[in-house]
Amino acid sequence: MQKRITSVRFLLAAWCIVGMIELSGKLIAQTTPENKPSVILVRPATWGPWLAQWKAYRSSQYQFAEVDSVASSIQLRGQIAKAISNCSTPAVAILLCGDAALEVAPKKWQSLTPGIVLKTEIQLGELTTKELCTDALYGDLDQDGCPDIAVGRLPAKTPEELKRMLQRSIDYESIAPGPWNDTVHVTAGVGGFGFLADTAIETVTRRFLTEGIPSYFKMNVTVASCTSTYCPNPWKLREAYIDRINQGGLFWVYIGHGQVDQLDHFRVSKDWLPIGQSTDAARFRCQNRPPIALMLACLTGAYDARVDCFSEQLLAQPQGPIAVISGSRVTMPYGLSQFSSELINGCFRDRIETLGELVLQAKRRVWLDDEEDMAETNTSETSANEVVDIRKRYRKIVTEMAQALNPSDHDLTLERREHVRLMNLLGDPLLKIPYPNPLEFEVPSRAISGEILKISGTSSQAGRLIVELSLVRDRVPESVSALRVYQGTEQDHQQMDQNYQQSNRLTVERIERSIEAGSFEIDLQIPPGYSGRYVVSGYVYGDQEWLVGTKKLLIRKP
Repeated sequence: MQKRITSVRFLLAAWCIVGMIELSGKLIAQTTPENKPSVILVRPATWGPWLAQWKAYRSSQYQFAEVDSVASSIQLRGQIAKAISNCSTPAVAILLCGDAALEVAPKKWQSLTPGIVLKTEIQLGELTTKELCTDALYGDLDQDGCPDIAVGRLPAKTPEELKRMLQRSIDYESIAPGPWNDTVHVTAGVGGFGFLADTAIETVTRRFLTEGIPSYFKMNVTVASCTSTYCPNPWKLREAYIDRINQGGLFWVYIGHGQVDQLDHFRVSKDWLPIGQSTDAARFRCQNRPPIALMLACLTGAYDARVDCFSEQLLAQPQGPIAVISGSRVTMPYGLSQFSSELINGCFRDRIETLGELVLQAKRRVWLDDEEDMAETNTSETSANEVVDIRKRYRKIVTEMAQALNPSDHDLTLERREHVRLMNLLGDPLLKIPYPNPLEFEVPSRAISGEILKISGTSSQAGRLIVELSLVRDRVPESVSALRVYQGTEQDHQQMDQNYQQSNRLTVERIERSIEAGSFEIDLQIPPGYSGRYVVSGYVYGDQEWLVGTKKLLIRKP
């Protein structure tokens, strides 16, 4: 049974690897003191003063009601519901402050702000647990099981730590634009089924990445498999992907197995090497934009465990990820794939404004049946027609695959809904996700290698203009050749490092210069010998905002 579950997990992993990221959020309009939406702050009774600076920062858009946390989740849920009913404006978010399992003496734990413990409804052999822990039900106002408002938790152990976490949210929203805004990092374990199976998963993953995330995003992909072109020297894999993440990025996605305080291991010859250990959390020192981490793995978000879970350890780092979305118990591939596809729609297609609302709307879409009317939520008028609806495109094939690979009596609806509760947001639910404005520019749809490509456009702001010619994301550079058999030689390691660098370096030509607001023209020399599908991306980075645009380009030889 365990082998069957593992097979299902990794055969579906390709479908949910980027699901980090169909509904728009309840975008916050111009506010006045009379119509500012309400936010419920739950914290230990003496912690109120440490929220003052963050409240002052958020007060231009929100008003606040504070609730003293108590040890009983049932009692706390009632107090939160009462506070929401007393608000003069609709509540849009709940921020839970405090660790759910704080060791106050040897082998003695206290819950500063508890999670809600429920029995699990899905049982797949011995791997699953009898219960799970969730914060989602604090936001379920009508008690139908589906959350109605966003919920986030900052699992601080002291009020000083809470203040530091809240200050990071303030600092995050003032980070200057740069390439780190347009980067997504992906770290993946694999099933270990051999060269053909792992290659097939990787191929589908590249297709999913290409269609789901806008082309202007740079992808840094690391796969813990010695036969993958995205695997560096396996003995330096942790240093490789963490160093890339430390350069900054919008998201970091991990997909694979996990435990409470660490990530999976992968096999290298006769050894098993860790993908991520608890001690690795201290290696995260993101100097530019700390990413939002999405852990598509079991147990890594068990914030009620009697040790700090991996997600808590990441969030505790002064320069670690700004927030973590992760599962509190055993997660399953189909539920993760549905949740992740809704995150990708909400972020890249609908551009939902805040992180809490992004997670909330993904959960609501996952909870509701496909036939149910979704008219209650709006669709953003952003560039939705430029981004594929990932769930709609792949829903049928993913569901059929899950039905075929799971036991016949397995209820996929229950699995989907279990993940609404399993996946929790550790972070500020009001955190604003940075989105670019559109850059208008014109590029011919076809070109000939060796010739000059003429590009023109209009920028609404002055700044640093970067134009890049890149391979489409599902193409691998011709110079890359994967190992079919890993023998652990120095030659193998050199080839793997070279493959890793080249597979993550799809840009083949780049021009950079300063521009003023208004029209611009630029010539880009296409090197001889290029052919096939490419993307031309333009970026203008100003002091506070940035513009992006992409155009597809087909290059043929003379």
